[in-house]
Amino acid sequence: MESGGARPLVIGLTGGMGTGKSCVRQMLVSLGAEGIDADQVAHQVMAPGGPAHQAVVAEFGPQILRADGQIDRPCLGQIVFSDPRALARLEAIVHPAVTEAIRQRLKTAAAPAVVIEAIKLLESGLSRGLCDQVWVTVCSRRQQLARLAASRRMSPEEARRRLAAQLPPAQMVAQADLVIDTRGTMAETGLQVVAAWARLGMPFPPPQIRRGTLEDAEGIAAVLNAVVREGGCTVLDRQFTVAQERAFLRRLRPRARLTVAQVGSVIVGFQIIEPYAAYTAAMDHVATLGTYVIAPLRGHGLGRAMSAATFAAAREAGFSKLVIMVRSDNPAAQDFYTRLGFQPCGRLTRQAFVDGRYVDELLFELFLPSGGAGYEPVAQTME
Repeated sequence: MESGGARPLVIGLTGGMGTGKSCVRQMLVSLGAEGIDADQVAHQVMAPGGPAHQAVVAEFGPQILRADGQIDRPCLGQIVFSDPRALARLEAIVHPAVTEAIRQRLKTAAAPAVVIEAIKLLESGLSRGLCDQVWVTVCSRRQQLARLAASRRMSPEEARRRLAAQLPPAQMVAQADLVIDTRGTMAETGLQVVAAWARLGMPFPPPQIRRGTLEDAEGIAAVLNAVVREGGCTVLDRQFTVAQERAFLRRLRPRARLTVAQVGSVIVGFQIIEPYAAYTAAMDHVATLGTYVIAPLRGHGLGRAMSAATFAAAREAGFSKLVIMVRSDNPAAQDFYTRLGFQPCGRLTRQAFVDGRYVDELLFELFLPSGGAGYEPVAQTME
């Protein structure tokens, strides 16, 4: 489908059952997309009075009707998912009606992007007729079976039967503009969605800058691990599990403060301050600071917005000075902290051995003014 005018970008989202399509659609909606669930549209077109209702009943007989006149979908499913020819006859009736209903919805869409979730996106022709991009969600077959058992109480035999009626994952991937790997945590999936949204140049909703909690461990671990994998940003040389991150958060001292940045439903950055020294009260006024933001969203003001909240929290906790160490080969971080008011105050030579070599770390310090003097509130918007 060709772009033109101010009409929204249309993303077709598909993947096997249990691969997380609905979660990805909901994440996109939280970022500002309009979401269309083709399965719900199919319910509507097959409902009494819908454009496909009479034809489906005529094809499969009145025994598929409930007492209220609605089509008994489990009953119909038993027929079509055990007979490929019956499934093809059903799809020949329903798919055109679904496509037309979605086409009408697209005409009135006001969002910058519309995501159409459809399990038969590629087979039905929706991808060719309506979509600018095709996204495919993937995970392992074992995960699919486990998720279907947990979410739909589906037996392994029933799940395998349903999956056998779908296009093989390799064929879906071959037609994809983007593959979303959902084998990891929900937070890791969210970061892929946010990165894709950023690459498309879509506007982000205003971020939430809030105090982090133990429940944010999964999102924080996902951000931290993304920064570690990127390389060149931190002296951390390993990734952390959600359980390890949760244990770390539980061990934080009472005066520590954690701030997170969230866009839509996805945590994309965090900032943390901790007491500089636990062995003496002489440095109770000093805290260390660390800032982590995923690469696609750097330069959008999230670091400054988190810092405004963190500095206020630091003063509340009784800190008047912040100290940081920054890799000497990370000029972007040095520039970020300098613009916040940090001053360089030393160099630690060959301080860390990371990425196969020694790197120096630069010391920076900031004396916090009392009552917020010198710091203007940062507008929580994203350019």
